[in-house]
Amino acid sequence: MPELPEVENVARGLKPLEGLVLTRLETFDPRVWFECSLGPEQFINRKLVAVTRRGKYLILRFEGGLALIQHLRMTGKMIELQSPALPDFIRAQVGTTGPKAVQVRCRFLFGTKEIVFYDTRRFGTISAVGDEAAFFLQKKIAPDPFHEEEIARLHFLEGLTRSFRPAKAALLDQSLIAGVGNIYADEALFAIGADPRTPAARLREPEKLWLVIREILTASMAKGGSSIVNYVGADGLPGKFSDELKVYGREGEPCPGCGKKISKIQLAGRSTHYCSACQKRRR
Repeated sequence: MPELPEVENVARGLKPLEGLVLTRLETFDPRVWFECSLGPEQFINRKLVAVTRRGKYLILRFEGGLALIQHLRMTGKMIELQSPALPDFIRAQVGTTGPKAVQVRCRFLFGTKEIVFYDTRRFGTISAVGDEAAFFLQKKIAPDPFHEEEIARLHFLEGLTRSFRPAKAALLDQSLIAGVGNIYADEALFAIGADPRTPAARLREPEKLWLVIREILTASMAKGGSSIVNYVGADGLPGKFSDELKVYGREGEPCPGCGKKISKIQLAGRSTHYCSACQKRRR
């Protein structure tokens, strides 16, 4: 599932749409329109004023205070129809109907620019909202660690010191820190030498963990994110930060710190990678 750096990369790729008017919005799979009372027709002929994100959520803000909030989930992508990066089998589905065509979830037309939201596993969603703040409050999504840095930092540190869940589970909790998922949780805990099973409240340097998380996310954003399976940005290109991951996805490979083999366990329902020598467990 795309995490904060990947969604940020998608948002940056869609920035040229800002200032354009949405003249058509077609949904081909009714399941994509999720948990909302507004219909697609209420966005037609409205100017797109901003493309941004909060944590893992992509946000298209329109004039009049309306917003489309997308969760790309595991395989959702937003790519221009004419982009050579759009697979031919997806392009062939656009405008067609039937059970084989629903991988194309939506089509947006901004002037001459046609954007396709396609999703081979069909888990991605769009929520049309008139109150963005209320939406994220209801979802219990924490403040964004970049757009609301100081508020997010205080929220994270307070919640972390009160949690006795394993540190890895705490970092996956979007109500504690927005945008961190499996990849960057593993990388951050390795960077501070903390065993992922250590209770969050027992971590020695929570402030350092916050700084490390931001550093890793920033480095990943600069590289276009991490392409582990099939993630690509709005330009259709894969992220390059996956080449720099220290532990995630490296089970059995030597630790870059000590040379011992990277271990893999299941924790909080997710595969978790760590070095048993470099990352010390506290109980």
